[in-house]
Amino acid sequence: MATLNARLSASPAGQIQRFQVKMERDYVLLLLNDGTTLGCLRGNMTRALEPLLKREQLTFEAVAPLHALRQKILSAGRPSDAVAHIDINIYGPLSSARELGDFLSSHKIWLQRPDYHDRSFAYENPHAIRFPEIEDALPLQELRQEMSTEQRRLENDVLQLVSEVQDSTHRADCLERLTGDRRLQTQLLEHQERALSFMAQRESGDIPDEFRLWEPAAVDGREMFVHRITKTRCAIRPEEKGGGILADEMGMGKSLSVLALIIKTIEEGHAWAQRSRDEEFLHDGVKEYTHSTLVIVPFALLINSWMAEIKTHLADAVNVVKYHGQRRERDLAALARSDIVLTTYKTLATDAASKKDPLHQIGWFRVVLDEAHSIRRPNTTFHRACANLSTRSRWCLTGTPIQNGLEDIGALFMFLRAEPFHSMAQFRRFLVVPFEQRDPIAKTRLVILYDSLVLRRTKDILDLPGQHERIRQLRLSPPEAKQYRHTSNILNRYIRQQVGEREMRRKFGLFQAHLQLRILCNHGTHQKFFSWKRRRLQDEKEAFVAELGFNAERHCAVCRQPRPIINFSNAHNDFVQNCAHVLCTECLEDHDSSRVGPGPLRHCPLCQNFGNSLRDAARDADADATMHNDDEYDETADAYFQPVGHSTKMEALTKDLQEALGETVRVDGRIKKTKSIVFSCWTRTLDLVGKYLKEANIEFLRVDGDCLLSKRQRILDQFSNDGGPRVMLMTTGTGAFGLNLTAANRIFIVELQWNPSVERQAIARAIRIRQKDKVVITRYMVLDTVEQEMQSQQINKRRAAQAGFVNHPEGT
Repeated sequence: MATLNARLSASPAGQIQRFQVKMERDYVLLLLNDGTTLGCLRGNMTRALEPLLKREQLTFEAVAPLHALRQKILSAGRPSDAVAHIDINIYGPLSSARELGDFLSSHKIWLQRPDYHDRSFAYENPHAIRFPEIEDALPLQELRQEMSTEQRRLENDVLQLVSEVQDSTHRADCLERLTGDRRLQTQLLEHQERALSFMAQRESGDIPDEFRLWEPAAVDGREMFVHRITKTRCAIRPEEKGGGILADEMGMGKSLSVLALIIKTIEEGHAWAQRSRDEEFLHDGVKEYTHSTLVIVPFALLINSWMAEIKTHLADAVNVVKYHGQRRERDLAALARSDIVLTTYKTLATDAASKKDPLHQIGWFRVVLDEAHSIRRPNTTFHRACANLSTRSRWCLTGTPIQNGLEDIGALFMFLRAEPFHSMAQFRRFLVVPFEQRDPIAKTRLVILYDSLVLRRTKDILDLPGQHERIRQLRLSPPEAKQYRHTSNILNRYIRQQVGEREMRRKFGLFQAHLQLRILCNHGTHQKFFSWKRRRLQDEKEAFVAELGFNAERHCAVCRQPRPIINFSNAHNDFVQNCAHVLCTECLEDHDSSRVGPGPLRHCPLCQNFGNSLRDAARDADADATMHNDDEYDETADAYFQPVGHSTKMEALTKDLQEALGETVRVDGRIKKTKSIVFSCWTRTLDLVGKYLKEANIEFLRVDGDCLLSKRQRILDQFSNDGGPRVMLMTTGTGAFGLNLTAANRIFIVELQWNPSVERQAIARAIRIRQKDKVVITRYMVLDTVEQEMQSQQINKRRAAQAGFVNHPEGT
């Protein structure tokens, strides 16, 4: 270390130090000009750069501020502590940029604008978001002002750390298979039998030594137990049981694994409840103990999904209580007699804030949080209501235990009461702070916690029918192309005029300009010519929600909880009162009388008391979803679209749907007709799709954000029936949020998204472990438009916010 510091000190103060990048055996080394080794890169970076370093046309240069580098070396106690941030610049022919960007993306490495580089070369970043029709509309500094360089690096580091940790865990490889109970109606797959084994170990405490957090050690001649992360000592071996996190990828049957655990341990639950009743002292606030499992879900529609799963896999072997709605069962004895109780986070939190709170007066055998990332904020009433439940075992089900930062999974460890990480302060001390300081010990510690408390597998281990993806490349007709160029020129002139004005992004920015061109690709000449007076906020809001994806949150004006913005029915639909209130789907469902008639319009429940006339109108609004025969969209559609028009994309979609309707698939030896789902983020696009399907005499169903949760289930059931309509129109966010769509085997994505995570979630719900048929996914892309650029720019979920054309909201 001293020698290296001496070599660096010979350079002039304030200089940027440059290093050679060289592959040697299994490491990528950084060398001074005299050949002295500075250090080596982390494993994931090495794997990505190794094949690139062999390309003769590419040159690599590592750079770092000399002062910061020397400070890091001088403050390190030993070489392994000296972890420094180094920029690596890649120089090469422009023709290689796109292919290089795709290669790095596949290794989950994203290029950033360099702080230091040779300015004699033109800068090109294949990962940067661009707008082909609006070049140089804003200075780069203006586009990037929303997020600091350090914040971008931290967020990318989180994504990379999660990937490396999941690749480094090996608990799943060491699990034995545990068969399901005879009362289970469904044969468990191998990975579910191993999940059952994991859960049984975590509940009993019978865990292999290599995966325990406490390990035996000799301390001053005495046998002690030392925590592998905090180094805390204990004279007796602490118990390591009480639940964990099942974090398998979506679609791998986590709910079936839990049901297998419930039925296998139901007698054990009875014995535990009886022993607890026989104890001399009850736990604080607990009035009754039960063998029952309490399952908590994000919203009411998922209660229906669980009810269906229980009926399929357990038949009549268990007694289930649905604890939701105004008439829910509140009697302690009745709840305690049940085997499974289903409720929502909102119902639990609402009860906890009132005097009528039976769920917190029961000592449960087990509590299961479905979509457990819903409580990733410890300061919310959702988290507190769940954490305060009295239970023997606690389980979190989530395919995304870490979404935005390490604190996400820290909040789940708090709920699990995994000491000492039942305290967020302790979790931050031992995990978050080292990570932010780029200390590699953070990864080591997180791997230890994952191997002990978390089971995470992906669909790669399954033999699924898979999916076939195709992109339909289209060209605009001459009239469409003319209107597209006309709109592009208007927007281009406006953007250029606004360069440098501070209010530009508030009034109209690149996001909105890009939006208008994307809508034109869908609607063609049906779309009226662009006018500032006809700018539709609903289109912008719907696209904005799709770009933000699942991580973005808003606070519901009624329950005051941060909920995923995609779960807000009126996130893109203002109330009649034009107020600022936003309600989550559950709270809006509780005020069904807010509807003012057929269609999406509602009164705000917080702004007005409703009379009987409005309740009557709401009852009349429950019309059949099939075909929309009453033309309930026509009145507003006439004001939005031209009376006559042509859309190349709508014609191609209609033709593809007609072909799909003529196809069949073989299921369990039977020939069945295919079913199709059409996804778009815009309700107006679905209006136009519906118009084309009616003209082609194609029967269809429709579900969007204005459809009540109770009605959604009926429509989905109708779609699943063999004799029901075979085409479903659905907004992308609706399909991605909590619905199982395995009845479909043809999926049509009308438009590409900058943030493809919501689109992927919707597709993933159709490709699940019980899916029998290969799913064919068709995307539409119009050549020589913004859509062609989007095809190559579908990168990770934060790219949109990092580019700076949308604000970076709370929760993303």
